[in-house]
Amino acid sequence: MREKKNPLGDKTHAKGLMKVYLCTQIIISTLKTDKRFIVSFFLVFTSIFTSAQQNKFSGWAMTLNTISLSPKFSVVFDSQLRSNDQWKQPETFILRPGLTYVLKKNISLSTGLALINNWKTIGGVRDGVSDNRIWQQLGIIQQVKNAVLQHRIRTEERWIPVLKVSDNEIVKSDPKFNARFRYFTRWISPFSKTQKLTKGMYWAAQNEFFFNAAGARHANRKLFDQSRTYVGTGYRLGQYADLELGYMLVYVEGRNRDYTTNNIIQLSSFLRL
Repeated sequence: MREKKNPLGDKTHAKGLMKVYLCTQIIISTLKTDKRFIVSFFLVFTSIFTSAQQNKFSGWAMTLNTISLSPKFSVVFDSQLRSNDQWKQPETFILRPGLTYVLKKNISLSTGLALINNWKTIGGVRDGVSDNRIWQQLGIIQQVKNAVLQHRIRTEERWIPVLKVSDNEIVKSDPKFNARFRYFTRWISPFSKTQKLTKGMYWAAQNEFFFNAAGARHANRKLFDQSRTYVGTGYRLGQYADLELGYMLVYVEGRNRDYTTNNIIQLSSFLRL
């Protein structure tokens, strides 16, 4: 008799998901008390994952741009360059254009493409592999006293191929469909407790969960895919631009009982025109 597989993963998966949930509650409770404690709680959060089977250190650079076309429509565009472990070489380049429609002042719908190039090494051969996908999202922005709370629900459709080396190149074959559901929250608060953020220093905390909505057997064979938790500080130059530097911890579930953590220093710029 064949053993039935649990589509949601094994006990390691459940433990990993519980860790992510508990750590998120720590961050949320911190946001409700005092920003001075967020760094302490974040260190507790990172220590939970020190037993990861693979622990990486890398750097990400990101720019996120919004260009208004009318009161209802705007063009969104972000690009990212990510390094591999120990900052040795580029690993991923992302170009993500889209179009946004404003339903209400604080609610928007967006859709677009993600043009992604990943540098892979297989059998000693390093080559670029495209990973393009379609995405849709719902964005909600809430004003909480002088702080801002952002929610983003995103779905993305992608095709995961089998990779192999042929003639000293990495080639793709037999692509399989996979859809992911992503939930992102971000909290931004000025250093000043009495004024809204119009210019000056601020701090930010965010988290994003990734779930396999379809085709999980072609990804890590589990419902839960990964989590990205971030804390940083930035400077608002004015109405149109922010600069930000922070630390992100990425927790990724593997196919079996393995999982990976990636410790990331991220430099970001935000442009609003």
